[in-house]
Amino acid sequence: MFIPLTEWSPDSDPTQGGLIVDIENMIPSLKGYKSVPAPVNTGLPVLAAACRGASVVTILDGSTVLFAGTQTKLYLAAATSWTDVSKAGDYTGSATSKWRFAQQGNVTIAVNKVDASQGYVHGTSTDFGDVAEMPKAAVVEAVGQFILIGNYNNGTDTVDGWACSAIGDYDEWTPSVDTQCVYGRLVDTPGPITALRRLGDYAIFYKAQSMYLARYVGAPTVWEFSLVSDVIGAVSQEAVAKIGTVHYFLGDEDFYAYDTASVQPIGKGIREWFNSDINNEYRNTVVSSHDRKNGIVYWFYPSGTSSTLNAFVAYHYRSNRWGKGELDVEAAAEYVQGGLSYNELDAAYTTYAAIPEVVYDSLQLSAGSPIPAIFNTSHRLQTLTGISGSSSLTTNDFGMESQKMLVRRVRPRYMESCAGDSATFVNYYRECLGESLTEDFTTTQSNSRFDVLRTARWHRGKFNWTGNVELTGIDVDAKPEGKE
Repeated sequence: MFIPLTEWSPDSDPTQGGLIVDIENMIPSLKGYKSVPAPVNTGLPVLAAACRGASVVTILDGSTVLFAGTQTKLYLAAATSWTDVSKAGDYTGSATSKWRFAQQGNVTIAVNKVDASQGYVHGTSTDFGDVAEMPKAAVVEAVGQFILIGNYNNGTDTVDGWACSAIGDYDEWTPSVDTQCVYGRLVDTPGPITALRRLGDYAIFYKAQSMYLARYVGAPTVWEFSLVSDVIGAVSQEAVAKIGTVHYFLGDEDFYAYDTASVQPIGKGIREWFNSDINNEYRNTVVSSHDRKNGIVYWFYPSGTSSTLNAFVAYHYRSNRWGKGELDVEAAAEYVQGGLSYNELDAAYTTYAAIPEVVYDSLQLSAGSPIPAIFNTSHRLQTLTGISGSSSLTTNDFGMESQKMLVRRVRPRYMESCAGDSATFVNYYRECLGESLTEDFTTTQSNSRFDVLRTARWHRGKFNWTGNVELTGIDVDAKPEGKE
């Protein structure tokens, strides 16, 4: 019998046909499930300290620039080096401060709420510098001709406060009806502003358990606010992924999608599992990264008792399915692979053996599209484009209470030749669903199949792979063996 894979859903009945009970380092694809690409070094050296935020910005000529920040420094990426573009005297930061970035025209704004807000004019600036009138702020975004901020301090710490610059003038922050620079507070719901993201012509302000839509209406009000929800919010700026006309984000209880029309929960099947797996004390440290090519949003989070990001869940928004895995990261971003000349390639990788082990069409000598990237715990930027390491998939329980079944062979239905470098299979069985599973023998893959010989009422199988793998389902060679 052929069992097509449906989805990984740890909160669901494990006897549902095609359901995946557990996976590790696997993500959904349009065809089925596949192994997660391994991290690959970009050729950039390690940062001098932990990354506290990074962003790829697009300037007016269409080119992209990558900035990254540590507690005390801001850096600009070249093909094979980081350039220190910090203001004179560097920054103070704090033990938990993060850099957030916004782009308006050729101006990049960076904020961390501890130091003075920073501005960098592409084509003019050598380093960042203070935006003198701009308040310190926790979050920042560019919408239309305005720079907006939330959770600011202009001498008075206003955690629920918002403000916008003068229209078309990022360094003018004196309130004025004429310039349309205004300040306000979001007091319909309690708590500080945790995130601020653009969505079309709107600005969405998030708190931990509420969210607001702001629309530009002109002077004297300038921005009009609507309370979208007084129970749903976002845990942090980095937990909100903007993809086209939708925000995907992690809240206090679930994952959500918002498109200005409605807020929809998307964590069905993993919500209970995730809330028990995450270290909720550090929920606000979650960061996201977008894989545009594969339609995946990664959320990196601290699992178990960890206080650092050591695991991820991955949402395939084209099919509404989930994956997961383990990876130690300190920050995440999208990354645009810059063009490498042969001289730059030689500088980045001193030997052919040092060139990343990526699939053939992933190594780019010319500029490409944004790809998912992380900073590992050694402060090195890596893209998620490498040959997969280890991965696993555990099937549902198949069988029936009134009928014993002899399983003789199991054959994954691989896509093309994507069957991994090596694979093993462990059969588990039990007579009643309430009993513990008994682990059977481990078999090695031969001719893309695994030989099994076990009679029981209920069977479950775990596949373990190394290397790239993608499959759509499982062929099980089984026959009835009597009712007793």
